[in-house]
Amino acid sequence: MKTKISTLLLLFISLSLFAQENWETLEKENYAISYPTDWISSEKKPQPSMQFLLLSDEKSQNEDKFRENINLTLENLNGQTLSLDEYSKISIDQITAQIPSAKVISVDTIKLNGWEAKAAIWSADFGNGMILKFKQVFLLYSGTAYVLTFSSTTAEFDTYIQVGDQILNSFKLAK
Repeated sequence: MKTKISTLLLLFISLSLFAQENWETLEKENYAISYPTDWISSEKKPQPSMQFLLLSDEKSQNEDKFRENINLTLENLNGQTLSLDEYSKISIDQITAQIPSAKVISVDTIKLNGWEAKAAIWSADFGNGMILKFKQVFLLYSGTAYVLTFSSTTAEFDTYIQVGDQILNSFKLAK
């Protein structure tokens, strides 16, 4: 029995190490994030507050014409002393006010590399049959709100959330 457990443990560790070999790391002064080599880091920033945009393999859009992605936006809190609960509630309230079709699915407190964070999952219908689903992670540090967003179609969310979570969970702040 011990041999079987040892063998399974060794196999699991080997697979975990192998899986991480094909990853790249985007490092900036204040943070780092890792992503699979079949994803790309794009310099296109649709918003000035966006720090990066990671795009899934182009093949991800074959079925639904949408390329799964992860981005990071930063918001300077300008000295406001908001709790994580307050900030995430304000953010979610803004989403539902600005996007009438938005439906909040869950909001949970999580740990992200030792930091307390909030994770919200929500979806919205953007018309033309484009229903998107998001996982947003809110983190407050040193007067700045860090908002990581994984975006997918609802049809492919379950297919991509595992790698999305691996990418999100790799996010590290420089202390």
